[in-house]
Amino acid sequence: MKEPRKSDLYERCVAAWAMEEFDYVDITVTANARIRGIISERSRQIDVLLENRFGANPMARVIVEAKLHGRPVDIEVIEATEAKLRDVNASAAVIVSSGGFTKSAIRRSADFVGLRLLEYDWLVDEYEGAYSHCLSNSDCGNESLLWSVNKVDEAGSGWLMYKYGKCVRCQTFHVLCQDCGCEFPVSDGQTMSCDCGDREWGAIPESEASGHEGSAESTWLMLKFWDDFYGLQRKPIGKVTSQAIP
Repeated sequence: MKEPRKSDLYERCVAAWAMEEFDYVDITVTANARIRGIISERSRQIDVLLENRFGANPMARVIVEAKLHGRPVDIEVIEATEAKLRDVNASAAVIVSSGGFTKSAIRRSADFVGLRLLEYDWLVDEYEGAYSHCLSNSDCGNESLLWSVNKVDEAGSGWLMYKYGKCVRCQTFHVLCQDCGCEFPVSDGQTMSCDCGDREWGAIPESEASGHEGSAESTWLMLKFWDDFYGLQRKPIGKVTSQAIP
């Protein structure tokens, strides 16, 4: 298999770091996203997209940009990121750099852009193994599926323990049910049962049939537990597409 370029590997490891850093109860994380700009009206690539887990909320949208630079990031990168932030209707941005930041970049970033130094060698050592094989499409490769941190959600009178994954190429949801150990993909519009016998997992696009009003914006990873339904994660419809890994 062709070895990835250092810049591509750095971006993938930044996405894995962001999944660990930001995958809270109310945040959904999408690596290698593309969003159509509201100003430019063109597709904008986002290394990592953070959005509200339970609905489209621009105030909760944050973009994360990875910069593998041999020298400190300067003010031009800050200003370009701020312009992208406005174009994709995000509230804030985080720039992750391997080479640090100039003083002028730090001063310019104060209002909307957060800065984080993550050295290349450390980042790769920590996160290169975070990806696994996509179970939905063999063409996606061995390093395309990024798993969430362990999730614990209330379900019925007990608790549900699971992980969800998204392939950064085909964007298919994956589930690891930690109650029975089943691991499987959930393609859009389909439902899957695990070995627990009391639950179904589905990737359900918003529609009138699902109770959604207005234009469909998301596909939801849903759980049917006995007779109750739970929305676990979501991914935008028509706003996020895959970006191939070289």
